[in-house]
Amino acid sequence: MRSVLALLATLLLAQAATAQETIVLAINGWRQQTGQDGVVHFRCASQICAAGSAASYKRQPHRAALTLADFESHHRGLAERYQGAGRVHAVRIADPKQRTIEGVRVFQVSREVDWADDTTTFSIEARLIGDDKSFSLVSDSPKREWTANNFEGFLRSLVAITGIKGR
Repeated sequence: MRSVLALLATLLLAQAATAQETIVLAINGWRQQTGQDGVVHFRCASQICAAGSAASYKRQPHRAALTLADFESHHRGLAERYQGAGRVHAVRIADPKQRTIEGVRVFQVSREVDWADDTTTFSIEARLIGDDKSFSLVSDSPKREWTANNFEGFLRSLVAITGIKGR
């Protein structure tokens, strides 16, 4: 499994009412880019990770009351909506589960997408819910086992960030 180069969580204080967290997550062997929508994208950029792999995370509205049933229903609805649309041939959602890691609730589902070009991608989508913040995490790759390995590596780092309580 790839090693974590650096994990930094820095709290910037402007004024108490407008304080914001800045999260920087750097993973050895992965190229990072932040989109205008706030999604931080990672692409495999070395031989220590699997070619064609990607991961992303984003701060989400904090919904402490979210349930696994709600999370699963949302992802099944998305799968139905995009099945057969555009380049998507088929979408399958499986293995919904909930676990708690270091006090952070983690909901996750696995997704397989068959594309019009006869390729398949494997994803794991998760919502991490801490005491006062939530993040989404997505891991994608052309192989199920690569997706799982990448997901677990990113998950540990993001759990640490999600578990940091604001001031």
